Amino acid sequence: MAEEKKPKIDLKSRLGKKTVSAPSGPTIPPPVGLPRPAVPAPPFGSSPSQPARPAVDASNPYAAISADQAPARSEPQAIKIEMTEEVVAAQKKGRAKVVVLAAITAVIGGLIGYAFGGSLERGKSAEAAVTGAEELAKEVQDASSKIDELAEVLKSAQGKLKDSKYPDEEVQKLGAIDIPFKGANLTGKGIGRFKADIVTMLISFASGAHEANEGKDKIRSLLTGAKPAIEDVLAQQTTPKVRWATYIENGPGGPWMSMQALPEPFLVAKDKEKDKNYKWPDDFKLAQGGKTFTLKRYSSGDPTKAKAGEPYIIPVNPQTQNAVCPSDVATRLQRELRGLEEVLRGDKTPGAERDGLIDMGATLADKLKGVGRP
Repeated sequence: MAEEKKPKIDLKSRLGKKTVSAPSGPTIPPPVGLPRPAVPAPPFGSSPSQPARPAVDASNPYAAISADQAPARSEPQAIKIEMTEEVVAAQKKGRAKVVVLAAITAVIGGLIGYAFGGSLERGKSAEAAVTGAEELAKEVQDASSKIDELAEVLKSAQGKLKDSKYPDEEVQKLGAIDIPFKGANLTGKGIGRFKADIVTMLISFASGAHEANEGKDKIRSLLTGAKPAIEDVLAQQTTPKVRWATYIENGPGGPWMSMQALPEPFLVAKDKEKDKNYKWPDDFKLAQGGKTFTLKRYSSGDPTKAKAGEPYIIPVNPQTQNAVCPSDVATRLQRELRGLEEVLRGDKTPGAERDGLIDMGATLADKLKGVGRP
């Protein structure tokens, strides 16, 4: 029997052509005789619906895969909870209660903050009032010092006027005096927290100071502007002059006297030692209706028997003249002096009493110093 030829076994075809590539160097065929790894069946294998995981060369640590080959991340699944209408209503009530409680808490917190803030503000206002009272006390004392100075100057001026002397020095001093207290001094001092009587006194003191400053200015202006007339009035007390005269003429029911201002006043008397021969004028030239008439001074006889149209001139006693027809300047000066004296020293007339600035300033300063004290 002929020897049969044995078939040639193609190991390469049996083992397959797969080779393992190394990171570097020549390709090394897989070992012979090793069985191929089995692919696990589901559920451990890949499900048909899932994409196949990319093959990674385990022998090559530097092998890379493309982005589309990367495994997909699984998203967390949402959990849906079914709630009944009772649960939803309960939640709404709970939220409403929380809102109400929050609102009440906010209101209480606001009230506490307001009370605390109000307490702080009241404390600050009280401190400001005490400080304001101290400042006002100092300002009232400074004003009172000027008031006393003004009172002394006025007293000196009136003394000189009574002695028929013009008060030149006092007029200069009046121009330099000003009572430094006005309504503006009361602003920013917290007087709203003072007692009512202190506030009333402060307002009266400021008003009185303003009145005194105005009165002082009027007196100074009058003494300066009417100096010649005032000096003439003062001279009447020591060296009086005849300024007015009368003459007799027939009236509707009989003779009467008419007043006539003399063109040139003349002295009642001169110093006998210096001018022993002094006598009154014998006649006077008077202008009337565009004409000048010369009238004789009456000296003796019957004054009614003068020539027609030429009556006698009879001088008027200047002392009686000042009593009946006082000088306008003197009247104004006396009125202004009397008014300012009342402002400074007050009025003691029963039923019309009024405190003056001198007394008011002393009392007010003491009251202001007591503000804030127990």
